[in-house]
Amino acid sequence: MSSLAKTFARIQRALCAAAGLALALLALSAPGADATQLTQVAEATGRVEVNAMEYPWSAIGRVNAGGRGHCTGFLIGARQVLTAAHCLYDKREGRWRGASELHFVAGYQRDAYLIHSPVASYERSRGFEASTGATMGNAVTDWALLTLEKPIGLKAGWLGLRRLDSDLLERIKHRQVRLIQAGYRRGWSHIMSANLECAVIGFFEQRRGIVHGCDVAQGDSGSPLLVLVDGGFQVAGMHVLNGRTQAGRVAGALSVALFHPKSGSGQAVKALRGAGAVWSGGRAPPGSGPASPVPLRTIDYLLGERAHPGAAGAARPSRERRAAIAEFETRRGLPVTGRASLALLVQLLQARD
Repeated sequence: MSSLAKTFARIQRALCAAAGLALALLALSAPGADATQLTQVAEATGRVEVNAMEYPWSAIGRVNAGGRGHCTGFLIGARQVLTAAHCLYDKREGRWRGASELHFVAGYQRDAYLIHSPVASYERSRGFEASTGATMGNAVTDWALLTLEKPIGLKAGWLGLRRLDSDLLERIKHRQVRLIQAGYRRGWSHIMSANLECAVIGFFEQRRGIVHGCDVAQGDSGSPLLVLVDGGFQVAGMHVLNGRTQAGRVAGALSVALFHPKSGSGQAVKALRGAGAVWSGGRAPPGSGPASPVPLRTIDYLLGERAHPGAAGAARPSRERRAAIAEFETRRGLPVTGRASLALLVQLLQARD
């Protein structure tokens, strides 16, 4: 058995999913999925519904491909979206889809969307072997950079990029930094859902690939592995691989270090340099636009998580939210503001320990 196979063997327990759960997810594909079913699946997977019109979720969207399926992608600039290359290949016809067949939809939740754009053009990795698809051998070349017709990132916001270096890994290990994944998984394809507690389990392909412990499925390809660090969200990896080996289920991501000017390689570095990718941080949407700069629904969920576990419920009235935040801040010995913020989200996630 190869060293990589041994690594995957060690994580088999962490990545296995029950067949019965897969059947339950299929029942949730309709936009009006039953709330009880959503709660049951949320409890089984650890994923929770989030509001796609709130940052950072608003910067993540569906890449709709020719009416024959979808993947997830995320904005890294006003017009630029990163996604998995294999999402753009039409296996039925044995060809790469044209840009005119692709559409990116941000803020999509139960068929409601306000922020979207056709794709004007795209660049994909020349190293990706379309004939073999999403495989371990293709994982670190499975990227595509979409250029949109409209600068919707100005409304939805966008995400910065962050290398998963040794310092950041230590902080994740000691739960000082959270690793989060969000996307449109099969079964919840009309609902954005997030893993709020992921883990880095290993690496492959000379650390250009990340083995992670997020609960993922078809449709999540192209979704970001987010780090909530230093008061903001940044992308450390992009999920590209969800399959089975002899060692069990595999969840793999392409490290965005591939695109970094100092540690990256060739075409990837040049592509993102041309796109003006932001390494030091992203950009939240303006408060005056359709997307909120703060994930209020996620904060509401975490405030009430112990009393009401499972899927997130309806948003709290603002007065009730302020009171709940003030009570939480008092219990944690924090300055009492009653104000929802990304800094508060960090504190709420740390309080889960």
